[in-house]
Amino acid sequence: MKRFRSLLLMLLALVLVLSGCGKVNETKETEVSPESQVSTEQSAEKPAEEKPAEESQATVYPVSWKQNFDGKDVEFTQNEAPKKAVSMSFATTEMMLALGLEDQMAGTAFREDDVLPEQEAAYNKVKVLSDKWPSYEVLMAEEPDFVTGWPVPFTKRGIPAQQLIDANVNIWIPQSMIDPDADLEMNFKDLLTLGEIFDKQENAEKFVADQSEKLAKVQEKLKDLPEKRVFIFDSEDDKPFTVFEGYTTNILNLIGAHNVLSGKGSDQTWGQASWEDIVNEDPEYFIIVDYSESIRNDDDFRSKVEKIKNNPLLQDLDAVKNDRFIKVRLSEITPGVRTVEALERLAEQIHQ
Repeated sequence: MKRFRSLLLMLLALVLVLSGCGKVNETKETEVSPESQVSTEQSAEKPAEEKPAEESQATVYPVSWKQNFDGKDVEFTQNEAPKKAVSMSFATTEMMLALGLEDQMAGTAFREDDVLPEQEAAYNKVKVLSDKWPSYEVLMAEEPDFVTGWPVPFTKRGIPAQQLIDANVNIWIPQSMIDPDADLEMNFKDLLTLGEIFDKQENAEKFVADQSEKLAKVQEKLKDLPEKRVFIFDSEDDKPFTVFEGYTTNILNLIGAHNVLSGKGSDQTWGQASWEDIVNEDPEYFIIVDYSESIRNDDDFRSKVEKIKNNPLLQDLDAVKNDRFIKVRLSEITPGVRTVEALERLAEQIHQ
């Protein structure tokens, strides 16, 4: 499995290099927040017998990994594949369902989007514990042997990690949901790690290979096209809340869409900017995060577009004058399983 996994990551690295070829280059629960004070080191190293590269190998347990909560390293060990896993975030639920783990799940929580059509049957097999995060009592009633999610559910806003640690419940947080420099490769590595923990490596490898191939085809079409300048608009409280660095900026680079606020001296992933900064950069496209209740309506998107058009500071911007506004869901530009499909659509809209 490790040989095949290495080949997969080499293929992904080649795909990512393509984003630097030709003229296309450069580089909330779902927010990577300093408040969470969670970091991770994940390895799952164990003796393994060599097999042909095309074969997936069964997981050899125990599998161990480390997480850091409030500055303290905690090691978790899975002695067998989880049988009663609970996902505390919708993004990790989708990751698990993409690998076919629904029969090993005791619950899900905090649904933030419509369920993907291809995952609907699997999702309906999993018990919904709460519209947001379940209480400690509700969670523990399911006797979970593994919990996962974004960092925030394991803070005082959800169930503090220490409570779960004291109850001997394993916690796994994807590295791409913690690392401020996360990119698509890290996201794919998380999926492979998840497959290893659950002994579903073949499913994980296939998903990553299919996504890598799809992205490579998109990038092949873009290789001779010029880069476009974009601004990501999330919301506004006098000042625009937006993206500076990190996963969102990194994945947009893969399709020749340069975040105009990247490389401007801020080490934030998400944060407030000023409209003057945006005017100075004159983006060609506004990518607007739509928080409408369903993907079948776009009330939030249309409201934001109207507000932007009515802002006198923005009247002369290239994107505003030419009505270049693109809608995305937050789940499409943050770690999870929706990234590549979103990049395919965004590439068509930005490079039309």
